[in-house]
Amino acid sequence: MICVTIPNWHPARLNQLISGHWGKRKRLKDADRDMIGVYCHGQPEATKKRRVSLIITLGPRQRGGDPDSYWKSVLDSLVHANMLINDSPTWVELGQVQYTRDKLRSTTILLEDL
Repeated sequence: MICVTIPNWHPARLNQLISGHWGKRKRLKDADRDMIGVYCHGQPEATKKRRVSLIITLGPRQRGGDPDSYWKSVLDSLVHANMLINDSPTWVELGQVQYTRDKLRSTTILLEDL
């Protein structure tokens, strides 16, 4: 299992990606792609189907988004970083989205070969 923890970061939620100007959406997706790419550097690339799970650590007084709202940007970024072959059901199985609380927010991406 591959565990990638990105401190002080949450991926863009779907409602952020479907509303507003296209340039803002592109900036959000590019920022997520770059962040995930940096933290996945040096990890084994995908050669088969993987299960992806997320642990979203919320900071004080922070509210989490809907569990399905984080997938679009995360999966696209993982494909770009070669951590997934494709984000189609043939190559990825969606795992759980769990929420925890701590003093600092973070996101942990768990990748498991199937």
